[in-house]
Amino acid sequence: IDGILCYRVPLMMKIWSLMIAFYIYLGTGYGQDISTLNNGSLLWPEWLRLNFIQYCGIIDGAIWVVLELVYIVYNLWQRGPSLCHRSPGQLSFTLLSEHMLNLAFSLLGTVYINQERNFKRKPALCSQAAMVDCRDPRAESIEALWETLQPAIYYWGFRIFVFCVMNRKRFPIHIRGNPSFSRFTSSEWVKSMRVNAMWTVMLGVCVIVEVYFVFPSARGLDLSTLCGFDLLGEVYGLPQQGGQCADDSNLLNFDCVSCISSVLAAQVLIFLTSLVDIYFMFYIFSAIVGSFMGSRRHLNDLKNTSVPIDLRPGKGKEARLFEETFGPGWQRVWCAMLKNLMDESYIGPRQADSLAAAARCSLDSATLLGPSDSKREKAINLKKFPELASERLEFFFHSLKWIKEPSGPVRGSRFNPSTDALTGRDFDTGTVPSLTMIIPAYNEVVIPSAESLREGATPEDAMNQNPDQTIGVGDLTNPPIGDGVNTNLAFIISQFPDEWIYLAERLFREELIEDASSHRLYKRFMANVLHPVVESEIRIWAMLRTQSVGRTVVGALQTGRALSALPKIQEYYAQRPDKRIPEDHAEVILAHQTYGQKAPEGDPANDAAVRLLLQRYKNDSLWLVFDLNPATNDNTKNLVNDFLRSQGGYGIGAFTFASIKCRWDPARQDIAIVAVLPRQFPLRLGQGDFKTQGKACNQLNGLRFASGHYIQALDCNMGVFIGEGFKVPYVLRAFMPLGKKNRVAPRCRYLGFREYIFTGREGTVGKCHASAEWTFGTIYQRFLSGMGTRMHYGHPDFVDGFWARNRGGMSKCSPVVNLSEDIFAGYNVRMREEASPHIDALEFDKGRESTFNAASNFFSKISGGSIAVLRSRDNHLLCERVGIFHSWSFYFTSVAFYLSNFLIDISIYLYVGLFIVFTLANIDLGKLSALGSTFSTEWVMSMGIFSLFPQLLEMILEFGALKAFREVLGMIPAATFFFIFQNKNISSAMRNGAATGIAKYFFTGRPMANQHQTWRD
Repeated sequence: IDGILCYRVPLMMKIWSLMIAFYIYLGTGYGQDISTLNNGSLLWPEWLRLNFIQYCGIIDGAIWVVLELVYIVYNLWQRGPSLCHRSPGQLSFTLLSEHMLNLAFSLLGTVYINQERNFKRKPALCSQAAMVDCRDPRAESIEALWETLQPAIYYWGFRIFVFCVMNRKRFPIHIRGNPSFSRFTSSEWVKSMRVNAMWTVMLGVCVIVEVYFVFPSARGLDLSTLCGFDLLGEVYGLPQQGGQCADDSNLLNFDCVSCISSVLAAQVLIFLTSLVDIYFMFYIFSAIVGSFMGSRRHLNDLKNTSVPIDLRPGKGKEARLFEETFGPGWQRVWCAMLKNLMDESYIGPRQADSLAAAARCSLDSATLLGPSDSKREKAINLKKFPELASERLEFFFHSLKWIKEPSGPVRGSRFNPSTDALTGRDFDTGTVPSLTMIIPAYNEVVIPSAESLREGATPEDAMNQNPDQTIGVGDLTNPPIGDGVNTNLAFIISQFPDEWIYLAERLFREELIEDASSHRLYKRFMANVLHPVVESEIRIWAMLRTQSVGRTVVGALQTGRALSALPKIQEYYAQRPDKRIPEDHAEVILAHQTYGQKAPEGDPANDAAVRLLLQRYKNDSLWLVFDLNPATNDNTKNLVNDFLRSQGGYGIGAFTFASIKCRWDPARQDIAIVAVLPRQFPLRLGQGDFKTQGKACNQLNGLRFASGHYIQALDCNMGVFIGEGFKVPYVLRAFMPLGKKNRVAPRCRYLGFREYIFTGREGTVGKCHASAEWTFGTIYQRFLSGMGTRMHYGHPDFVDGFWARNRGGMSKCSPVVNLSEDIFAGYNVRMREEASPHIDALEFDKGRESTFNAASNFFSKISGGSIAVLRSRDNHLLCERVGIFHSWSFYFTSVAFYLSNFLIDISIYLYVGLFIVFTLANIDLGKLSALGSTFSTEWVMSMGIFSLFPQLLEMILEFGALKAFREVLGMIPAATFFFIFQNKNISSAMRNGAATGIAKYFFTGRPMANQHQTWRD
């Protein structure tokens, strides 16, 4: 009910386009001759077209009567107590009156057309194509035609007027987001016209597809022609014909019932296809328009590593671009990037030296080489380097073009290299926007343990693990801990063989191991004879290549490390020795929900890994925030109590709940508490299935200590290349450009960017899931941003910190309703007429589920969450006030993917059932072929193939046509099986959510691809 009421505007517009398509189809000749010939022209209808206009008015009025009755009753039941409250989004008396008037108009219109109807049957002779004397007496003159159509024309005229008035866009949708909000601006008008035109074209193409492809598939499959059943025959206008159901005494016979069932099933299938075709049309248009927008953003060959990089100072194109963007110290920036890549073992020492020499600099970032000292004077061929490092560098150089463009972060003002470049002569550290990165963590792996890396090679490791070590029928099991062939470390090495060699070379250069043999390093690790420092380095290496909390923390620290390499930043903190670089400009908060908790919530191994992270990165601006509650262990409570006593406080006996902020203390070699914020309530409110959403609550726990002007929430499966960290200050200027005169409010509240899905190399499931996620985060997001309706989807968007703090957080955490908590941040932005654009100049790493069960759990969670979204007040409010064509954009930016998959699943059942009923009715392929129906042919090319268009065009844009076709065509078989299964999974989760009213949270765990669960789970 919520879904139909919320999206009744796009639903009715789709039904109207379906009516227009069928009206056109009745004169095309693509159906039966009696049905689609001699029905007049578009502007002078006769016979079936004349009848169609009249009974469509009756059907439309009846639908609106039902919709308005349900709307009024349902809203009075759900929101009746707020009827007299004057608050945006509440059920007002004015809104209720509008719907009651529409109900009255729809009812009166239906009765009026029905009383004045003038239906006539079409003579059987009119089935001849050359029939010249087949004029409809109702259309012999303009007066006769007007007399026949007058009630329907009056109704449709008033219907369009009432529809436009009731569903017009309200300004603002909810409340004004900032004081500078303006209701009518030329730019907003242009955007609205662009959206209206885009949806008009898409609906128009749907009409063409339905006229020439969808409706002809049911040619001859009507009750009169096939079965001789003359129900409402005068309304349709078809002449009476013979068949199994021509005699009323045969209506309950098996042949008649099976014939009627087959026809009705075919017509319902055609109707569902016509509803879903806009979904595939949206894919096609997002691919075409999104690739065009990408070309406008200079994304051609964005990651094509065959394009050389020329860093020769004063000569190379990339060198000039680098210098213009970062200033005269660009070579030091380049060396800092190379050192970071080498320290994380993405390139080897010799490769780092050659890349540095190509820019005439040395890796100590202190010496610049002269032309005679340079070892090479030619462009860099990135194809010779590891794939991950080469793609990162190629993207970095290609994205620098955006910074100085008119559409870049300094849009509306001129980029001044002297003051705006990070190493410019007059650069001021105050122009760097401060940023707080919050990483909400629960019980995810922080750093892989040495034991877990050694596991996985025995046959027992490949079996599902029993949690309590007892075996019984129906016991729940844990996933395997390996594939039974290779250890988990060996599996990671198989994904990154070059990087493992670089790790051995680096450890040898640092004199931590005796030789640089990567094979011997692995053998000694498995024998557990390595020094603890070396073992720790291997764990960190594995951490940076798996989906772990530590990888995300290290990635978040890259922005601070990039700033720390800038000379002016170093001078700033040299005057403030009590602060860590760059504490005032970038900080990372690890908001760990279960740190210090007793079992089973807490995990001592995870706590130790958190402390290891804090110790290893003690010189970086890294903080730990955790929750103090009755389940906190005694050691942690004593630590908090000692801090409060030292500050002259009352101790923890004065409160029950608190948020604690810590950092690493090198003197004590343990965490040191720096702030305690008592709370009256626990982190999560409620009981049982009705507890507030944990991740959103944990984000809010970290947000309480955030000091940055801008906030970024990172999931525990992310990573960042330091080159992207150097671009973050430029990207953040998109909120408030340096030359912006009116600084009352920023240009946007959320700022989204690209993601690189690093789990695409982990098997077939990982590749399928990564491709879908990458497509969604690039071309799809770009298109939604162009349509002005992009939401926040849990990606690492930047957020205006002031805005988030004053709205209770970055996402909503209400129980049950806000399972998909992140999208409601986008709802808040849209309701306040704020902006949430998407850019392609920045890219963070992200992991996705790479095992079948984990991927299924992910889709189940999101699908169930979409049902909960439909029930939310925010969704109802937006649907009511967003506008006519914008309601289409909102539908596709919210729940269209899941609802369309649900309808596709129903159509699959219906398609199979249709041929079963055809068989029962003795209608074989030969008879279907004789009727002219395309059901007689095999559907070799499914409509679902169009969903590959966005990925194909984006890959052509970024990688080139050859790689795009090789990748996309090569994965079609695997993707077909994967997404067929996920389609069933999505529809099942939606049915369960609709039936129970509860959106269940599924913990995916994000295991590695070598940990395969059995079909039992």
